[in-house]
Amino acid sequence: MSSTSAIIPAWEQKIRDNAAVSVPSHGMISMNSLHTFGTAQFEPSMYKEHYPVPDNVKNQLIGIHIVSVQDSQTAAKICIDTIQGLKNTRPDKNVWDGIMTNARETAKQSFSNRFDNASHEAINIINDLPPVQQDGAANFFSHGMGIVSRVINEVSYRLADVDTKDLLEGKWNKLAEVDVNIMAGCSAAIDALNSMF
Repeated sequence: MSSTSAIIPAWEQKIRDNAAVSVPSHGMISMNSLHTFGTAQFEPSMYKEHYPVPDNVKNQLIGIHIVSVQDSQTAAKICIDTIQGLKNTRPDKNVWDGIMTNARETAKQSFSNRFDNASHEAINIINDLPPVQQDGAANFFSHGMGIVSRVINEVSYRLADVDTKDLLEGKWNKLAEVDVNIMAGCSAAIDALNSMF
């Protein structure tokens, strides 16, 4: 560790760690989180007893997660629409594979960017709290981050399930099923996030 690096509070590092661990499971690596993890000095948690997190802060943190789910759903829909657009083109496995791979990678990059942005937004909100509330707020945010991570993993897996071979054989109903399942998963995640309060 560098002696010139800033000391990062334990609660902040927990959020960064969760983001760094969650994003690679989507097939992406958050370089910002990994760099911070590798160069930071860690400050121990100062307070054994946590004071309750204010309701308005809980609402803000849940809102960050809901936006993350909605952004992921939008990225998935763009990917699905791109793939659906192939239906009106001449069937060509190589071309379709390239377009589908690019659409999936664009969606994954969107997921990764949103994860980083959500973490930064939460850190800014939590930094404004009194120190005795920061660990509790970070724990609250991290719990929601787990819900978001699970739904993004589900979305990624479902997008990967769309096979060029099936589409070339005219099995477009698989794409419609994936779309319905993604929407249902995102809706369930938003319900779970809203129930955290």
